[in-house]
Amino acid sequence: MGSVREAVILAGGRSIRFGRDKLTYKIDGKEMIVMVAEAAREITEKVILSVRSDEDGERFSKLTGLDYRVDEPLPCTGPIRGVLSSVKEEYTLLLPADLPWVNGDVLKSFLGMCGSSSAHICGLLWSAEGRYLDPMIAHIRSLEPLIHVRRACPLKNVRVTDIHRAASSLLMISAGLLDDPWRLLDVDRPEDLAKREEKWEKELLYIAPRTLEDPYRRAIEELERGSLSRAREMFNLELFVFQDVENIRDHVSKDLRSLGGKDGGSDR
Repeated sequence: MGSVREAVILAGGRSIRFGRDKLTYKIDGKEMIVMVAEAAREITEKVILSVRSDEDGERFSKLTGLDYRVDEPLPCTGPIRGVLSSVKEEYTLLLPADLPWVNGDVLKSFLGMCGSSSAHICGLLWSAEGRYLDPMIAHIRSLEPLIHVRRACPLKNVRVTDIHRAASSLLMISAGLLDDPWRLLDVDRPEDLAKREEKWEKELLYIAPRTLEDPYRRAIEELERGSLSRAREMFNLELFVFQDVENIRDHVSKDLRSLGGKDGGSDR
């Protein structure tokens, strides 16, 4: 099983689509965030909550018994700010707090598939109808990608997928390779609480952007220099790297469009 020094649970969402605080919504008599905390504790003794405020931190800490880290005032918003603020260790397991069916066994199955890979990040790939990377579940083995994403924050719209794009080597594990992969499905709306079981592909997808001299990192360097045309060239190269991963491809396409570039990606 892949080594884990710390687990970070992202608990900074506003639950707008759910209609109420989904993290305190009870599943079989237990709050959702408590279920994620208990599963994470089966992997490592050091589990941290990532929260937007001290108020949220105190509230969730009372429920889970966990320490928390509050988002730093970074020039980026959303879950990526929680990731950049809270991930302090190499070999960190990143988890969302809205996994109503998660347990320690499925986390061990995921980490077992990550194994002893030298990839900077090991991610989870849902691949029933196309390949979609789950950016919120990741084994972060190196802090180097996060350094480059911090640099990107003031330059463009940064998302959690940026940490995968900034990795020099990325291993993606298809959900179909795991034991009970449905346990890693998250919920956005109340109707998502109906357990969804599908047939997912069984594959490993290894991507090494360093073979193309790390186009994401080079794009950020060009943005820092003010060279939009060169940044567009690098993002277009990224489109080639991630052509088979739908959401990353679309996020690269959005970066291109924000720079006035033309591409073949869809605007989701």
